[in-house]
Amino acid sequence: MEEGMKKRFLIGGAGIVALVLLLGSCGSLPGGGFLGGLQQSISDRASAEIASATGLTGMTNKMMFNMMYSQVLFIGGFGAGFYELEETQGAIWTITSTDEDGTVSKVDAERALLKKLPNGDEWWYLSWRTGSDSMEYEALMNKDYQAKKIRYYNPDVKRVEEAVFKETAASNSDEAPPPEPGASSLDMNDLSNLSKGNETITIGSGTYNTERLEWTYTDTDENATYNYTWWVDTKTAGGLVKYNWTKASSKESLSGELASLKKGYTTKFSSF
Repeated sequence: MEEGMKKRFLIGGAGIVALVLLLGSCGSLPGGGFLGGLQQSISDRASAEIASATGLTGMTNKMMFNMMYSQVLFIGGFGAGFYELEETQGAIWTITSTDEDGTVSKVDAERALLKKLPNGDEWWYLSWRTGSDSMEYEALMNKDYQAKKIRYYNPDVKRVEEAVFKETAASNSDEAPPPEPGASSLDMNDLSNLSKGNETITIGSGTYNTERLEWTYTDTDENATYNYTWWVDTKTAGGLVKYNWTKASSKESLSGELASLKKGYTTKFSSF
């Protein structure tokens, strides 16, 4: 994996919502009433079909998925493979983001392991919801949790579509898999060295007997240092129950708490 692909990739809740609104916006035709509305509808559908056919929709969804990949599959930077979910099992998280200007945003994030394939690949469901805005994807991951392709519903053309990533693509190409968070370089053997002892915590979903892990990551390209705290309960599916992320010399922070666990997930987009 190229060094550029290992860079941290984080965005606050407000930022991702703003991107959704920006990419979802479109111009309007003059005219009002039924005729104006009909013209607008035809124009919007034609524009959506062109965007779909030329790959613009796929590229846009890859951009959005790249952020969700870091924020939801690697929730709080904590790898999905440390303590795997069972097949058809998923977790819902409440995430609180504080931006540099002090703006606080809350979102609900959800990840679920849909299906394991014989070759080691896995289908995952990832979603992000805030207010009336939402995004959801089904993603095919290889055994190293690199994304191979995503499937999603395109409401503008009213059908399920997919976008494919190429493992051999240059890291700055829109065909490249999402950049992996810095913590993706850690493995289970590293976690024991990060332990700060046991801690009992109570959050919305219950009380957990956890091990507190602390890890510091310096991004040399950005000349910035990031501090992670993870609370891990090995008896809980997925392991992680709470996390906190801060950026040194900054007001930015991100924290998350496990809200609930669910079972019985299946594909929404006929992915398998």
